[in-house]
Amino acid sequence: MTTNQSRPIQVTFVVDAWGQAAGGVWPHLALKLDGTTIGQATVASATAGRYSVTALVAPDTAHSLQLVYDNDGQKNGEDRNLFVRSVTVNGQTIAATDASVRYDKGAVDGKDVVKGQEALYWGGALNVALPATLFPAPTPIATRSTDIVVNAWGTSAGGVPPHFKLLIDGKAVGEAKVAATDSAAYAFKVDVDPTQAHRIQIQYDNDGVVNGQDRSLHVGSIAVNGTVIQATAPTVTYDKGALDGRDVVAGQTGLWWNGTLGFAVAREIFAAPVAALPAAPKPDRGNTGNVSSDRPPLAGEVSTISWGADRGLAPQHLFWESVPDYASAAHMKETRELAASHEAAGVLPVIGLQSWEDTMEYSLPGGQFANLAGHKAWVAWVQAHPQYLGRDAQGAIHHATAADPYGWGYVSPLMPLDAKDAPAGWTGGTAHYADWLADKLGRLAAHTGTRGFEFADFYDGSPHSGVMNSFNTRMIAEFSAKSGITVAGSTLVQQAADIRANHPTEYLDYFVDGWAYGWKALDEAIVKHTGKPAWLSTQVSFTPAAMREYAGVDVRVLGETMNLKDILFNVQTLERFEMQHKQAPASYEQAMLGLHAARAPEGHYGHMLSSSENDYWGAVDSLYAGVAGTAARDELGWGRLEQTWLQSGWTNILDADGGIRRAAESWSRSYHDWGQVEESWLSLLRDIVPTRSFGPALYYSVNAERAMNALEPTGNDIGNAYLGELLTPVTKLHDAGVPFGTYVSDAALPSVTAANAPSAWIIPQRSYNGKDLFTDAEINALKATAPVLVGDEAIGYRHPLSFTDKDPDAQITGYGFYDQSDRLIVVASDRVDFDDTAARKAVATHVELSLKDGHYRVEDLIHHTSQSFDVLGGSGGFDTTIARWDTGVYAITADLSV
Repeated sequence: MTTNQSRPIQVTFVVDAWGQAAGGVWPHLALKLDGTTIGQATVASATAGRYSVTALVAPDTAHSLQLVYDNDGQKNGEDRNLFVRSVTVNGQTIAATDASVRYDKGAVDGKDVVKGQEALYWGGALNVALPATLFPAPTPIATRSTDIVVNAWGTSAGGVPPHFKLLIDGKAVGEAKVAATDSAAYAFKVDVDPTQAHRIQIQYDNDGVVNGQDRSLHVGSIAVNGTVIQATAPTVTYDKGALDGRDVVAGQTGLWWNGTLGFAVAREIFAAPVAALPAAPKPDRGNTGNVSSDRPPLAGEVSTISWGADRGLAPQHLFWESVPDYASAAHMKETRELAASHEAAGVLPVIGLQSWEDTMEYSLPGGQFANLAGHKAWVAWVQAHPQYLGRDAQGAIHHATAADPYGWGYVSPLMPLDAKDAPAGWTGGTAHYADWLADKLGRLAAHTGTRGFEFADFYDGSPHSGVMNSFNTRMIAEFSAKSGITVAGSTLVQQAADIRANHPTEYLDYFVDGWAYGWKALDEAIVKHTGKPAWLSTQVSFTPAAMREYAGVDVRVLGETMNLKDILFNVQTLERFEMQHKQAPASYEQAMLGLHAARAPEGHYGHMLSSSENDYWGAVDSLYAGVAGTAARDELGWGRLEQTWLQSGWTNILDADGGIRRAAESWSRSYHDWGQVEESWLSLLRDIVPTRSFGPALYYSVNAERAMNALEPTGNDIGNAYLGELLTPVTKLHDAGVPFGTYVSDAALPSVTAANAPSAWIIPQRSYNGKDLFTDAEINALKATAPVLVGDEAIGYRHPLSFTDKDPDAQITGYGFYDQSDRLIVVASDRVDFDDTAARKAVATHVELSLKDGHYRVEDLIHHTSQSFDVLGGSGGFDTTIARWDTGVYAITADLSV
């Protein structure tokens, strides 16, 4: 075996800064590393904010970071200034006043240099010397010899056969001349990193015509360690001409032009085989972002906001043709180079798309965004098109005031447009605002060299008005035409009242379909203008029922409308605890992820969850005030994080094909992946892959969700959707020790057999105000495969896994599953409670299991100890001690040596 050399490492730089505007223009900050610009930002806030950029950096080397303030000035008596509190590099924070920081005032020429300071009253640069210790090289990874066989044949021209190079991740590792005219095997042996997925590429490089003979190469398939992948498989692409990602089509056998046939090969094919029971075959879950349920990447390894391309809030992007930076040749050259460097590193460059409730107010004359060109154009467009603005059920423009008559300035994607406002060249009948958005943003992606967009507020679903308070006479007319429903009334107020009273569920269906169409239109526009697959990501901030009923987003409907391989649903579970300081337990984060992924298992789900950063620790201080002492509260905070990550990280779902997979396919450490967690947690989570369930499963029914919606169709409150805002019917069972980590919905129910059925079905909520939300048919379908437990019935039930202790103040929670090596994995946590005190102690715990009779070995994967136990009469267990607020992970295998 050999080891590979250290490669550039991906490093995140986070600047904690705020600004003071002059003439409506905010301070601009550029980040330079060793003299090369790696990112930039407009610091458009008078309160401290975090501005992050990710770059590839040489490891084990000292570097020089410059924070360049480049637009100092005064206007109308206002003085523009930049304030920098600190910069965080690889998790280590360096204050602007640190002894290692210098402030080069004025021209960055090294002449007027003083000690570092927070207030940059003059243009210039904060120079930060970064030691090599901040950039440790990753531990060299052992490589394995891998057999690759290319099955190919060719047509010669002028006596010269076709030639190809074999590339691994863009690096040439072999070559061959293909003289065979029938399929022949061209074998290679290559050293690769077996812990990573790789891209195997066949680069045909001598296409030509000689005396009327057309030279061509044909590739039928490749075999990697015996696994065959056809050239026409869905994960294969053909990059025609230069290997530049510009002219890319689906994989094909005949290579009629020079070009590169690329095969995305999963990590498992390179890894050593494991002795495991055969699992149900997994469907092809390929996706543009290469997220994976087997080995989830961090969000920053999937996509990144590309700082030359992203110029602020949504108006700057929707009206990008008015923004000077996008017309600057120098700026765009740097922008495209930066985007290309991200993509070359395997990270997709994207642009953020977000507005706030006060964005229009601040864009009006005198506001802090008033002098930004995109915001000016947006205000002018809204002023010229008031007929498109959304209104509430009383007919008022959403949140309009005397000072801001346009309120949010919000136009729904569902809004039918006048013909004159349709995109240029539009031929598709009535255009909608979704089509206008798609055209603008698709062309922006092509202009900047980016691949898609990251949706947040106002673009991740219908905003805070809620579906049942979002109207416009144009939309009502279209709803009536599409549904065949005659809406009573001659005014918007009358029509809205009729819809809310008599047709709420049909109007919701109209809204959900409209949002799905909008994302499909954007996906297709990006592909049309860039020639590459699109990548969209959107935050999912509410429960599954509330996302549909409040935000108009339903992943099942999206799956019927667009290609879900191009979109990631980031289940955002930190806001209730971190930002709103609500008593959302750690189990809420697990439940949100499991329910969303199970409800529509065809989707791809990331998990944006709590991590170590200022907002998290502020919530810990606020909500756990009974734990006295900084050390004890820090212990509790880290304990809660460990519970959150380990119990959420192995949460799993049943796919529609009957296979078990991890619910999360990527992880984000808080917003924008800017938080911190223990690397050991990530390694453990990735090394253990759920393949079979053990114990009961939590069942989610869309039929019940719809039944409850019919009972509460117009409440316009996320709290009255099925299971409530904080999923209390689910979390109270988990927090009482009911051992479930598998989530299943009616989408996967037809695939349940005796072989993959859980030990019991848990229905967290069956009724609402005395009304049964389930049909007899659905209950009977569940009972045909396993017992059905409703609510608290699951607490007293004898499950195959249980935890007992003698501490009245403690409760051990957790669940079990089988991994890829057929080990039974048990994760167990000492529950963190909001009324805890520093008097809490370690918990002596007994873990009881129902298994086949025999002798078993237990390995503590956290503390690296082991013990054994016997199972007699189908029951047995082991004892362990879990430190207060801590989590244990145990691997249990049959001891065949006895």
